[in-house]
Amino acid sequence: MRVRDILDAPQLRMRLLHGDENELERTVARVCATDMPDPRPFVTAGALVCTGLVWRHDATDSDRYVGLLAEAGVVGVVAGQALHGRVPEDVVAACKRHGLPLLSAPQSVPFSRIIEYLAERAAEVRWRRVQSRADRQRRLLSAVAAGKGIESLVADFAAEQHVSAWLLTSTGTVVAGTEDLAESDLDRIVATALTAPRLPAVTVGAMRVLQVGAGDRITAWYLVFRPSVPELDPFGADLAAVAELYRQRRADRQHLDWELADRFPVPFAEQSDLGSVAIVCAARDGEVSAVRAVLHDALPGLATSIDQEGRLVGVTDGTQDGVAAVVNQRLSRIVPALNGVRLAVGVGARRPDETLAAAIGAASAACTAARDEAAPISLRVADIDSAVGLLTAVPGGLQRRFAERVLGPVLDYDRRHSAGLLDTLAIFLGCEGSWRQAADRMHLHLNTVRYRIGRIEELTGRDLGRIDDRLDLYLAVRTLAGQTAPV
Repeated sequence: MRVRDILDAPQLRMRLLHGDENELERTVARVCATDMPDPRPFVTAGALVCTGLVWRHDATDSDRYVGLLAEAGVVGVVAGQALHGRVPEDVVAACKRHGLPLLSAPQSVPFSRIIEYLAERAAEVRWRRVQSRADRQRRLLSAVAAGKGIESLVADFAAEQHVSAWLLTSTGTVVAGTEDLAESDLDRIVATALTAPRLPAVTVGAMRVLQVGAGDRITAWYLVFRPSVPELDPFGADLAAVAELYRQRRADRQHLDWELADRFPVPFAEQSDLGSVAIVCAARDGEVSAVRAVLHDALPGLATSIDQEGRLVGVTDGTQDGVAAVVNQRLSRIVPALNGVRLAVGVGARRPDETLAAAIGAASAACTAARDEAAPISLRVADIDSAVGLLTAVPGGLQRRFAERVLGPVLDYDRRHSAGLLDTLAIFLGCEGSWRQAADRMHLHLNTVRYRIGRIEELTGRDLGRIDDRLDLYLAVRTLAGQTAPV
């Protein structure tokens, strides 16, 4: 209710003493009556204050008293006339100064009638909302019974409430929406959905997030509205309840497919219609189902099963790098909800002359290597087209031990003498073994480079003229530089 509604109520017979158009449009949250010398403990922000002016002993009191009301955040003042027979001009002037609309109540209208009027109007509004919500619930259930899609229901809701609306999964996959969302918006929405102490919550960017379904936030869906309007929560809850029917229906179908695939497994190698990119993911037993749902959410065409080691094995269409990028992005979004659980993922692609089993084997090796990493989500691509790529399939700890064994004496010598041997070796190998190019790049005399390379050969027992020794040193240098980690 607005201040204007109080003024226009015929049964209250109010008279406007001060108030412009904007001031009269203020929302009245409640009505308070007080004549205490300091009214602040007895009024709240958003209140319309009724006062009999008992506190006014002379004209100087008005500015102080009205100033205290304005400081408390009230939306207006109703002044009684019983004490002074009128509302003094100094009270009117004080309300003008502090930007508070001032109404005058006739002596025949007690303040209790104003309070009762507001309560009756509030009850009417609440009843209309209940009726409106009941009507909306009936329409939603009728639409579901008629087979209407969730996309149409979200669009209808957004049009009716004059907002933008989306239905998302925990990885940022849009199930339904009224417009496109930027990846940065999806990141903010998912972060809010998974980390907010309670929902509904508001994101940076003023989008309101409601959870669809109770319990696990990773497998839940989320309704998102823009702009954030708290008054929509009851109506949003109705749409969320209907969306939960669709989510549960999809989850039931998915779990039935998984149960059949796990109980009566058909080796992927015997299914010629599957894709060419394999994914292997290792997680704790209790998390495999949630991770499986996340991967199916990120890759709609994915076919999965559980191998003998309890790892999730999947096959899908696409390119190796494209699938790896999607999986890494979507899994990274759910990190806040993993509660310390670590996921190791390997991705491998089938080459034209290879079987699908070879791609799964490569992805499995990459997954094993990824388990050695400490990050919450560790993803490795089985890039086995080169010696450096092949090394990525080796666990990180084993890579580092290899590098330290090969270059340990060089590292120790550099620590004791600051000789720069490791840097010289890296540049020399980067110049494809050219003494002159290495010397020019390092601004050193040619003989200095020759001396340093000779010292490296003595310390490591390797001959840089031999291709196998040069490869050992090259891989060791790349490992120490962190360049064998997956992209």
